[in-house]
Amino acid sequence: MLHILNKAPANARADDMLAVVGESDEVVLLEQAVQACLSPHWPGFERCRGRLYLLEEDLASRGLLEAAKSGAVPTIDMEGFVALSERHTRSVTWY
Repeated sequence: MLHILNKAPANARADDMLAVVGESDEVVLLEQAVQACLSPHWPGFERCRGRLYLLEEDLASRGLLEAAKSGAVPTIDMEGFVALSERHTRSVTWY
């Protein structure tokens, strides 16, 4: 399953998502959620290691793209996001 989070990491919806993410699920952070790159100790990075991506376009629009890349945070562009969406038969968006 693909989980899509648009709320900041400190939001309760981020905690709700982390509570149900499965071992083979993937996660895309977009909109406000890309602020996670400013919180390197956010539990989602460990919980979803290798399966969590921040949308580059949203990072760039917030001036956070360089911060994400310098912090070795995994990013994905819109084309990659579409490919992930196509790979998963189910998705859930956390608003």
